[in-house]
Amino acid sequence: MEYSPLLAIITGVFEFIAALFVFSSPGRKRILYPTGVLLLILAGYQFLEVAVCYNPGQLLFARIALFDITWLPPIAMWLGLQLIATRKKWMAIIPLTYFAVGLALSVWVMIDPSCVTKSVCEIVIARYISPNPFDIVYAIYYQSGILVLIFGTAAGLAYGSDLVLRKHMANLQVGILGFVLPSLAVRILVSDSSGTTASVMCHFALILAVSLVFLVFRERRKGSHLNL
Repeated sequence: MEYSPLLAIITGVFEFIAALFVFSSPGRKRILYPTGVLLLILAGYQFLEVAVCYNPGQLLFARIALFDITWLPPIAMWLGLQLIATRKKWMAIIPLTYFAVGLALSVWVMIDPSCVTKSVCEIVIARYISPNPFDIVYAIYYQSGILVLIFGTAAGLAYGSDLVLRKHMANLQVGILGFVLPSLAVRILVSDSSGTTASVMCHFALILAVSLVFLVFRERRKGSHLNL
């Protein structure tokens, strides 16, 4: 079925405007900056998907799209780390490890043309075909990163002492679950769903973007109160 870019464009514009709003907001920059970067990553994917689907034969766009979303797990982990009031130094090892793996995968994506050999666009979903080991490595990296985020935010909520940070953490967790669970449903219900994970997740990640905006509204109120 013919691809329609409208959803991606509307979502991308919302996420880009939200990112500008975040970067101009008062509050703790260690929280706001990774939040804004997450929104830019989500917006960037939406626009890149439109480019992919308007020129499926140009696989460079597909590789750049995968490069873009590679950074979502480690940056979300870094944001989660900033929301732990009594964080220990060793906790930084987890997001830093994912940053390192993400960098390696990004280099792999950009220098190895066989990482993506074909892209197919249907309705509002782009599928990326990768017949080599990259697909397995990337899936392990991405899905394990999502699991770390889900269980990490749960632990932060259970042991956090700062009420505002716990509410921020709840926004992050709700946003993550809000795009993971519907994406899994699509993979189960749609028979020909191979290679759709990245695209489906980034469309449903609008839920994450909205949840992060609520986080920023709360942080703005705190920042204004403290004149940060």
